[in-house]
Amino acid sequence: TYDGLLVEDDLTAETRAREKEVADWIAQSHALIGKRREPEISTGKHCSAPYECGFLGHCSSSEPVADYPVSWLPRRTKKALVDHIETKGVIDFRDVPDDLLNEKQLRVKKHTLAGKVFFDGPAAAASLRVHKLPAIFVDFETVNFAVPIWKGTRPYQQIPFQFSAHVLSRTGKLSCTGFLDLSGKDPSRSFAESLLATCGEHAPIFVYNASFERSVIKALAERFKALQRPLMALTERLVDLLPIAEANFYHPLQEGSWSIKAVLPAIAPDLNYADLDGVKDGSMASAAFIEAINPATDTARREGIRTELERYCELDTFAMVRLWQQFSGSDITLRRT
Repeated sequence: TYDGLLVEDDLTAETRAREKEVADWIAQSHALIGKRREPEISTGKHCSAPYECGFLGHCSSSEPVADYPVSWLPRRTKKALVDHIETKGVIDFRDVPDDLLNEKQLRVKKHTLAGKVFFDGPAAAASLRVHKLPAIFVDFETVNFAVPIWKGTRPYQQIPFQFSAHVLSRTGKLSCTGFLDLSGKDPSRSFAESLLATCGEHAPIFVYNASFERSVIKALAERFKALQRPLMALTERLVDLLPIAEANFYHPLQEGSWSIKAVLPAIAPDLNYADLDGVKDGSMASAAFIEAINPATDTARREGIRTELERYCELDTFAMVRLWQQFSGSDITLRRT
């Protein structure tokens, strides 16, 4: 039941108070439509504030395309840099002075233009040396419903329905396990219990962008008080590979991004998300899950989705194993079982 989920409020007075504002919007739109030529204005931040304009693709298609877009410069928040880009209409980072760039942006610019890889192997290995094998490599998949379908959950809450885990022994033996619930019931409790059983109590748990997994685990701990202590203990064992990659590795193929899908082709070109059938990213995983739990989905399609989800999530965690192998400098031979 959804009793109490929504609250009715009378906004008549507020609506009438904005009648002139809305009338002005309509007049401006009519005036724009009446013009014989398109407005001469470049695309920019205004095209996505507060929401992306439906004509952005059309307008940007007629603009020059940069060989090295400024969008490849990560975290462009420095005021002097933003002002330079906007006031001069800069689209290529070759036209951005080095003194306006921070260390990471300068690294992207320098190594992209030179076509050379940056890799501080000793520093990366030092960051990982304290985390001894055996180790577990974990990735979660979640779904967030605008209108919750399970009791005890709230709108847009990240509900975990799947995880993949690669377990690496001291001798290089690599096994894969996981959890996936397509029953249509709330998977949260079973997910938490399976995660605890898989991760045990001691080994480091490698993830990529730990803030996500940490937030999901904390939310589970808040919901299931009996599991709170062991779940919170997991958060203390998380080891994030993302900051190690950001600090110590950059390949021109990344185009300014350190997402695992950007880093992986540079380190393990034999692994490719494009080779997967069906599910290839997190948003597709959520959509596939929603389709799978729909009662109208037949058994054959549901099992097909199961296979797609398992292969996708398994690739995520195996990718982390390969990144760990590169960053740690380990000469261990992986033996998949």
